[in-house]
Amino acid sequence: MLKKTIFLVILFAFLAFVYNSGNAKDISLKSVEKSLVANEQIQVMEKCNDRQLNQFIKLSASSFSEVLYYKNQEALRVDELLIVKLKDKSQTQIVNDAIDERIASQIKIFDGYGPEQVAQLKNAKIFNKGNYVFFCVSKKPDKVAEVFKNAI
Repeated sequence: MLKKTIFLVILFAFLAFVYNSGNAKDISLKSVEKSLVANEQIQVMEKCNDRQLNQFIKLSASSFSEVLYYKNQEALRVDELLIVKLKDKSQTQIVNDAIDERIASQIKIFDGYGPEQVAQLKNAKIFNKGNYVFFCVSKKPDKVAEVFKNAI
């Protein structure tokens, strides 16, 4: 009986962990942005407006709850950060498809003469957490992702 009780406690703890690992706090992207700026993780990028989001990523900011988009403005740099707070999870595939298209387009542009840029693009960090979609291309995308995860 004791073994069954211990097993059930462990099972419920594991299920609670798995269930909560896909969730995220519902916070404003302004507070996430403050964390990223404070940790100097996006210092080589500039904040972009809705028109630039549409131009480069092919997404309309008005379709989502909130969008945070930073991009390096130098022609030979591929650093980008996109965080989208979805209105609902059914939008996840739309955003992921746009990100995949952006990466493929950038690789096509830099293939042949920009091996460092192509390597960064292939090492892009993309994941979904709760109602958020995260995309980052940089020299250290894991550090940016860590700041984001800690914020939410």
